[in-house]
Amino acid sequence: MAIERDVFGMISDDDPETRRQAALALGEADGAGAVGPLLKAVGDPDWRVRKTAVESLLRIGGDEVVEGLYRLLSSDDNAGARNSAAEALTKLGAAASRFLCSKVGGPDADVRKFVVDIIGEIADKDSAPALITALEDEDVNVRASAVEYLGRLKVPEAVEPLIGLLRTEDQWLAFNAAAALGELGDKRAIAPLLEAAGDRCLREPAVEALGMLGDPEAWPVLLDALSDPVPVIREKAIKGLARIHMEASDKQGLVDAFRRKADRDAVDFIIGCLAQEETALKTAAAYILGAVREKSASEALANLLLYDDTQEAAGRALLEIARDGVEPMLFLLTNEEGIIRAATASILGEAGDHRVVNFLIPLLTDEEGHTRRAAARSLGRLGDRKAVEPLLGLLRDEYGDVQDEAVLALGNLAGPELVGRLKELAQDDDPSFRKNIAGLVGMVDGPGAYEVLAGLMKDEEAEVRKAAVEALARGDVEKALRGMLTVVTDEDPEVRLAAVNALAGLRTKEAAQPLMLLMGDVDPWVRAAAARGLAGTGSPEAASLLAPLLDNSYGPVRIAAVEALGETKSPEALPVIKAHIRDSDPEIRKASAAALVNFPEEDLLGELAGMLKDEDWSVRLAAVEAIGRLGAPGSREILEGVLASTDEDIVKKTAREFL
Repeated sequence: MAIERDVFGMISDDDPETRRQAALALGEADGAGAVGPLLKAVGDPDWRVRKTAVESLLRIGGDEVVEGLYRLLSSDDNAGARNSAAEALTKLGAAASRFLCSKVGGPDADVRKFVVDIIGEIADKDSAPALITALEDEDVNVRASAVEYLGRLKVPEAVEPLIGLLRTEDQWLAFNAAAALGELGDKRAIAPLLEAAGDRCLREPAVEALGMLGDPEAWPVLLDALSDPVPVIREKAIKGLARIHMEASDKQGLVDAFRRKADRDAVDFIIGCLAQEETALKTAAAYILGAVREKSASEALANLLLYDDTQEAAGRALLEIARDGVEPMLFLLTNEEGIIRAATASILGEAGDHRVVNFLIPLLTDEEGHTRRAAARSLGRLGDRKAVEPLLGLLRDEYGDVQDEAVLALGNLAGPELVGRLKELAQDDDPSFRKNIAGLVGMVDGPGAYEVLAGLMKDEEAEVRKAAVEALARGDVEKALRGMLTVVTDEDPEVRLAAVNALAGLRTKEAAQPLMLLMGDVDPWVRAAAARGLAGTGSPEAASLLAPLLDNSYGPVRIAAVEALGETKSPEALPVIKAHIRDSDPEIRKASAAALVNFPEEDLLGELAGMLKDEDWSVRLAAVEAIGRLGAPGSREILEGVLASTDEDIVKKTAREFL
């Protein structure tokens, strides 16, 4: 678009909105002469005009724009122009950085500072030599900026120059150099930083940098820093110690050194850091206290369990402490906060000390559901049979997730001798309780368990019968098959569906017969599930039995039949599937395309290529996916043709992924 002559006049209009509109129009034009007026507008007294001018210049780009913006950095009397120019150059990225690298030696110190800051913010690694050159600038502010950005760039060639600055008489510059070496992460800096840590003025950045480098060589220096009179240095030492220990191979050696060196005051200071505001400091302190298994920190650590940002770190630390003896944590089981009681119960169970069983059992009647659940899980993990009767009480809990956890725990604890007790409990009046008993019986391998489940499969409540079916499927295959035959005619479709899923999960030829019966079920979802299950049995009759389901009027059953026919991989199934790639239902056509992938030995590209002309885009997508997955000779040419001919983004994207 050519520039209207009036626009050049508008850029100098008295009205700011008119000037802004002119800056916008100049940015959208492709005519010559737009850059000069826009550069002038970058110094406009109205911020909206400056913003629009910058956006327009960024849209235009090129050497003229970069050079013009650089000149604006010298606008001593117009801070708005300087700042807007710096912002625009930063957004121009590498193109601006390459130009500005040649300007680090310019005559004006303020401009050189701008140049270093812009190069540093762009963070193009090719700019490192220019920033290293700026380390010798006569202006201390320029040098300090160069130091800071070299640390962020993390280029190896900056290490030696920065090490050299550690010994400069300019303490501020040396301070920044130490910090930058920590960000760089190069191990060559360790020895110089260890030396710098002995300098009172450089101790803080050196300690922080050594912690960031994470090398065990710094461990003694950071331990010594725990006694520093300056609290911030001690805090940085804690963070560094945590990082070093996390990454160390000889963790126990570091712990031993800590215990020899750190006095009570140092330990108390670390515990005190758990109450600070900074999350990074709290989590680092928690990590160290856990690593050294500091028992006196248990209560302070437990308080961190109440907050999302520290809960994980506190839990890990408390677990480490518990591994060294659970006694310091038992009192937390009576804490007024349910979150702390629950977390402590979980930690004690994971620690594996069986002495805590007597302390966990009372928590099964705790007022908080998540505490009861945690106690049940830990008791199941610890495996003490004395918890069986108390856990049975949780099968009546008001919360389903607590009941489920109790069932799992009892499944870990209960032996064959419990079957008789469960048979008695299976007569309970509460159907939810009977349902839980069914689930539990399925986890207990013992004489009489099958008979209990067989009885529950005749329960008056469907939820109990369903639970019994699911439980039976987890046991002996022969008994499971025998039991399933009794429920294929159950009045509730949910029970019959559970039987189908259980039979399908067995994936054995013996499951084929009951699944065949269920393929004629009155409920379409049962029929569909039975079809899918039959394919997995490996029955040689599967294909011939599945084919008639394609005459079923209910869509999900027909789709399941096509999918199941594909899974059989039977030669008998292939012509049936091919016949349905032109079905009136697009969902059947899609399922047919996907099913053809199960026959890689056959030449099916012709059929699938024909589906690329289907009127439904989702069918065309399914055909592309099938062609790509088959990967047969000629697939690539077909997929390249798809890229050239289709307008649908998702179809093209899929074809491109396979190519």
